[in-house]
Amino acid sequence: MNESHKQLELEVKAESKREYQLQLISFAMMILLTFVAFGAVYAELMPVWAAGGFLIILAVIQVFLQLYIFMHMNNRGNTWIVGMMWLGIFVAIITVAALRLLIW
Repeated sequence: MNESHKQLELEVKAESKREYQLQLISFAMMILLTFVAFGAVYAELMPVWAAGGFLIILAVIQVFLQLYIFMHMNNRGNTWIVGMMWLGIFVAIITVAALRLLIW
């Protein structure tokens, strides 16, 4: 019993270490993406429409990292929460599209 407890403890520590490394790598990636976004706007190397699209792509990548890494949406048992988030995104897109049609 004692040996299996030690083995389980080692597995938990290894998993915790992997999770910590993933958090640090993701944080560094988000800082890098932020610097890239600021640099792209500051350098004015691309037209405004291209910069806008580029920034939206970077924002989508950061949202993905935030949700699936920092908010632990990649863990099992979050299907209800993930489903509700996708439903909220869907409703928001429809609402924005409808309001744009009404205004224009």
